[in-house]
Amino acid sequence: MKKILILCRRDDRVEYDRKESMLAGMAEVQTEATYIGVDYEDLLFESDGANLKVIDTVSGLDIADVDAAFFIGWFKTKPLEDCARAAALYLKSKNVPFLNSEIIKGRSFTKLTQCVLAVIHGVKVTPFVFCMDANKTLGWLQENPIDFPLITKAISASRGNDNHLVHSMDELQAVLTDTTPREEPAYFIVQDFVPNDGDLRIIVMNGRVVKVIHRQAQDGSHLNNTSKGGMATDTPVDQLPAKVIDDSIAMSRALNREITGVDMIQHQETGEYFLLEVNNMPQLATGSLVKEKMSLLHQELLELAGN
Repeated sequence: MKKILILCRRDDRVEYDRKESMLAGMAEVQTEATYIGVDYEDLLFESDGANLKVIDTVSGLDIADVDAAFFIGWFKTKPLEDCARAAALYLKSKNVPFLNSEIIKGRSFTKLTQCVLAVIHGVKVTPFVFCMDANKTLGWLQENPIDFPLITKAISASRGNDNHLVHSMDELQAVLTDTTPREEPAYFIVQDFVPNDGDLRIIVMNGRVVKVIHRQAQDGSHLNNTSKGGMATDTPVDQLPAKVIDDSIAMSRALNREITGVDMIQHQETGEYFLLEVNNMPQLATGSLVKEKMSLLHQELLELAGN
C-alpha cells in the first residue's frame, strides 16, 4: 500500500484546508493508500555535515520513506515557509515526488535552506540540528551525544545577531527557551563550533569569485562579523583552495544568486573549510573595502548592460 504524506502547519483554522480535514476527507473516499499527517513544526532536520535526515518527531518517520507528499499551509511566515521549502528540497534529493513544486522555486529566507542545500550539493557544513519547536531540538540534543562548545543562532538573523557560543546544556537550554520579546519569533539552529582564526567573506559575481575578505573577531568574541567589531583584511583570491572556490560558486548557483556573499570558515586544527551561510546582499555599499566592492559591482553591471 502506498504511503502519502500531508504536510501542514499547526493551525486551528476551520475555513481552509488543513492536515486534519485532508486526512478525514481521504478516509471517506479511498482505501488504496495510507495517508500520514505531519506538522512542519514537528520536523527535525539532523545532519552530520555530509548526510541529512528529516524526521517527524511525533511518529519517528523519515519523511523520505513515503511514496509521495502534498504540501499545504506553508506560506504564513518566512521561517515556516523556509522550513517547508527545506523539507521539499530534501524530498527532491531523495526522488520523492510532491505537490506543489512552486515551494522550491522561491528564495531562501533563512540559514536552514542554505544548510540543506549545502548537504545536497556536497558542500561541507558543520553538523547541525533544527526544529521549529525548540523543546524538540533540545530533547534531541539531550538524547544524543554532543560535544560542547556549540553555536546556536537564529536562522533568520544576520550580522551576528542572535548568535551564541554555548558551553553547557544549561546555557543551551537558556538560549533555546528564552522568551525575551522580539519583533519576530526566533528559531534556532544548533551547530558544532569551529575553532578558527577568523572567517572568509567570499564574494561571487556571475559565477566567479571576485573578492575575498578575511574577518577576525575582537578578543573575547566568537563573532567575526565586521558589524560586531571584527577586523577585515583583503585576501588574494588565488590563496583559496580550488574546492572552496568551487563550493562558493556551487552555492551561488544553487540559490540562483548571480551576486552573493558566501561565508566560509577554516578549522584551525584540521584545515577543513565549512560553509557558514550565503548572504543575498553581502554588504557591498557598507562594511569594509566599500570602494573595491563597488568597483567590482560596477564592472559586472556594465557587462550586464552590454557595455
